[in-house]
This record gives sequence, C-alpha cells and structure tokens, in this order.
Amino acid sequence: MTFAGSIEHHLERALWRVRSIDPKGIKPETDARAITDLIGMLERFAADLPPGDERTLLEGWCLSARYGFTIRHNIAHGVAMTLGSSLVYARNPRWHGEIRKREFGDFWADEPTLDLVRQAMAVLLRIVIQLSREEVSLKSVASPLALRALSTARSVLGEFASQDYNPSFEKY
Repeated sequence: MTFAGSIEHHLERALWRVRSIDPKGIKPETDARAITDLIGMLERFAADLPPGDERTLLEGWCLSARYGFTIRHNIAHGVAMTLGSSLVYARNPRWHGEIRKREFGDFWADEPTLDLVRQAMAVLLRIVIQLSREEVSLKSVASPLALRALSTARSVLGEFASQDYNPSFEKY
C-alpha cells in the first residue's frame, strides 16, 4: 500500500493543525500512535464540529481511512496464497481451530481491485495533505468535488474491506 505511510505522516500533521498543537520542542500525543488511534483523534475532533460539509468531510475521511487501513493490514500482515487464479491475502486465519485476539481479514488482490484501492487511497492522501496545510481552510478542503471523490473512495474501500465482499460480484 504505497500511500499508507504518507497518509499516516500527513494525518499527524493535520491533527496538529486542526487541534492547534505546536509540536516544536515537545513530544506530541500523536507520536508513535497506531493509525487507528490517529483516526480516532480526528473522529473526536469532527464530532465537536457543527453539522455541515466540514464535519461530513472529516467523518467520511475517517471512515474511509479505517476501511483503507483494514485493507492495508490484510495485505501487510496476511498470508499470501492463490485461490484459483486470484492472489488472496488472509490475515489472522484460523485454519487449525485456534482462537485469535484479532479478527480475520482477507483481501482478493486482482489487478482491477488493486487499481481501485490505489485510486481511493490517493483520494484520502490528497485530502489529508490539504488538511495538514496551514494556508488552506477546512471549509475550502470540504469542496463539493472533494466530498464526491470521498464518497466514491468510501464506497470502494468499504466494499473491499468488508468480510461480506464477494469477488465474483462486479460492482465497479
């Protein structure tokens, strides 16, 4: 997942910006936090915003990022195998009946699916880069174009992160 590290990097900076944190000379609370914690911090910030495009953008971004990082974790921590002609990653499989702390996850990595996920993660990256910039207002980031792109990204990432995803059903 090419964009995952960049998203994490810019998300930390976006949190500093929206929460008015000056990290110079301090160890910010965002340091060495798991991506799920960073997303949670942005979710809590968004929950305090009044209803509107800014809140919709941040809530949608956070949900999409959770889906995207589920896919990333399935790839990075999954066992690679082929089923038929498809490459599949299975994270935390229970092949021997064992009980695991973390839930099972899988990702069917055919080329069209990988391309859709790449495009959706690029949308998340573009938005979080804008959120991290001092000279860009949250209102301007929450443009109709960004909200539409985010809606598509959320749909794509949500479908491929879901355990109910059926690779034989072609939606896109």
